[in-house]
Amino acid sequence: MKSVDQELYDELYLLLDREHTVYTKMPPTYAEYPYYYMGVFYNNPKVTKDNYKGVLNATIHVWSRERIDVSNLSEVCLEYAKVIDITDRFKWLLNTGASNYRILEDNSTQDALHHGVVELEFKYIERRF
Repeated sequence: MKSVDQELYDELYLLLDREHTVYTKMPPTYAEYPYYYMGVFYNNPKVTKDNYKGVLNATIHVWSRERIDVSNLSEVCLEYAKVIDITDRFKWLLNTGASNYRILEDNSTQDALHHGVVELEFKYIERRF
């Protein structure tokens, strides 16, 4: 049985990996741009006697040499997140008011890069069978 954060992680990975490379750990220096990097996931569960629910925050990173790629891929990530509604054990709802992205300049390499940080907030509740 997967944990709540692993269910969301896997679902996001599968959606993003349809069109672009997705890394689950820091990519090699020779990685082709643009790409996604699966970042940090924070779970804030609320367990009651009747159900298991909570809020899960996910961070997805986007890197490219072109700003337009980062902007477009960040938007794609938000759109994919909106379609996640049911996984094996949980029902999901993206909190669009708390989900966002920002684009930063990245000077950590010799290449001029742009770095998108997509922050997603999901509410979830365990499904009843």
